[in-house]
Amino acid sequence: MAKRLRNEDFPIPKRIPKDDAWETICKIAEIPSRDWERLRIRLNNLVDALARWMSTDRTLPDRKSDRERVKEILSHIKAAAAQTDKLGPAGHFVFKAISPFVAPMLAAQWMNETFPDDDYTPQRSPAPEESSGLRPLRTSIRAAEYFIEEHSLEARYQFVGHAPVRVTVAALKKIEEGLSEVLHAFSLQPRSKGGQEPLLYRHYAIINLIKMWDAIGKQASSGPDSACTLFCLSVVDAMGWPSEGLSSTMPDAIKHWRHLSGKNNR
Repeated sequence: MAKRLRNEDFPIPKRIPKDDAWETICKIAEIPSRDWERLRIRLNNLVDALARWMSTDRTLPDRKSDRERVKEILSHIKAAAAQTDKLGPAGHFVFKAISPFVAPMLAAQWMNETFPDDDYTPQRSPAPEESSGLRPLRTSIRAAEYFIEEHSLEARYQFVGHAPVRVTVAALKKIEEGLSEVLHAFSLQPRSKGGQEPLLYRHYAIINLIKMWDAIGKQASSGPDSACTLFCLSVVDAMGWPSEGLSSTMPDAIKHWRHLSGKNNR
C-alpha cells in the first residue's frame, strides 16, 4: 500500500544548480536551450519563496496544539470562576476595586437580563430629545425606553461595586460558554476526524511550474505521459521532494492554474 503523504513529508526545497541533471531535465522536456538559464532562475525564485513560506508556516502552532491550548484556557476560566465564587466577606469587600475595569466592558442590558431580580441593575431610559430649540407639542407618557450605553456607565460602575463577585463570576461563566463553543468548532473543521490533508506546498509549487511551462510556449496538460507532467515530476524530484501521486494531482492543479490566470477557456 502506497504511503499517504503529509505536508510534514516535504522538506525545505533545494535550489536547482546549473549542472548535468538540469540540462537533462531541459532536454527531456524539449525546452529550447535559450530558455534554460532564465527558467532555472525562475525556478530558484520559486524555491526561495516556498522555503520562506514553509519555514514561517512550521513555526506556527498546529490545530492539535491550538485545541489543547483552548482546553487549558477553558480549564483556567472554570477554575477562576469557582475560586471567585468561594470568596468570603473580606474578598467581596476588596473586589469592589474591580469595578472601574469590568463595568465599562459589560453591557447594561446584559447586567439587567443576567440579574433580573436585582434592583441595582442599570435600567432602560428614554432616548434623549433632540436639541432643536423648540419645545415638543406633546410628550408621550409611554415613550420607548432603551439601554443607552454611553448614558449608563455610572449605573454600571455602581452595580459592579454593589455585586462585584456575582458580576465577575457571571462574566467568567459567559466566557466559559463561549470557549466551550470554540472547542466544539474545532470538531467541525475539515479533516478534524482524520482524512487526507491537502498537500498545499506541492500543489502551489505545481501551479507555478505549470505557469512557467505555459510561459515558454508549452501546452499545459495532464496524464502520466504528458510532457507537462514529466517536467513537473522532474523538477519536484530535483527540489528534493517526494513525487508519489503527483500525476493524479495534475488535473486539479491545471484547473486551479487556469482559474488563477484567467485561462478557463483554454
